Amino acid sequence: MTGIAGGAALAAVLYERGFDVDALLLAACARLRAAGVRVGGMIQTSSGGRGACAASVQVVDLASGQAFDIWESRGVRARGCRLDEAGLLETEPLLRAAIADGVDLLVINRFGRAEGLGRGVIGVFAAAIEAGVPVLTATRPPYDAAWRAFHGGMGRDLMPDPDAVLTWALLNTRVEPAHSPSPTRVLPRALSSTIP
Repeated sequence: MTGIAGGAALAAVLYERGFDVDALLLAACARLRAAGVRVGGMIQTSSGGRGACAASVQVVDLASGQAFDIWESRGVRARGCRLDEAGLLETEPLLRAAIADGVDLLVINRFGRAEGLGRGVIGVFAAAIEAGVPVLTATRPPYDAAWRAFHGGMGRDLMPDPDAVLTWALLNTRVEPAHSPSPTRVLPRALSSTIP
């Protein structure tokens, strides 16, 4: 597997609010699977959108189809972030199971507010890199600044273009015949203290 600084590759699709990045990720996963890439992780789904805010948000495990509700129902007049971090954390065991299963690519639906604050599923990013599993995620302003601070130059920003995503994923999931894991993985500074 190719990677950065001796570890696993890390990339985020950078998109603007309103762009359907979940459809892009889902289509990319389908094409990667058709190419023989073992994809694991979570994809986000939203429903009942009202203006710029969805009525419900779930993440769905790519392997089992199990859905997790990650949106607090606080009424239509609620302001601020409605992410239910407890619901998000319920996904962590399945993400870690995908890493343990040796998937070729781990998709983590977002690098968002919780991850930018060092919470959410930030430990899964660290675990995947430590295991040599490439990670594909998505982020948007204002969380893109925290994303860049998090990876410290080790990650890649991708345009919200299917071909750009597929090209990166295929280049970074190629398993070479003589591949053996490196004995030492170099982690971004923000990750080195999160490994359990």
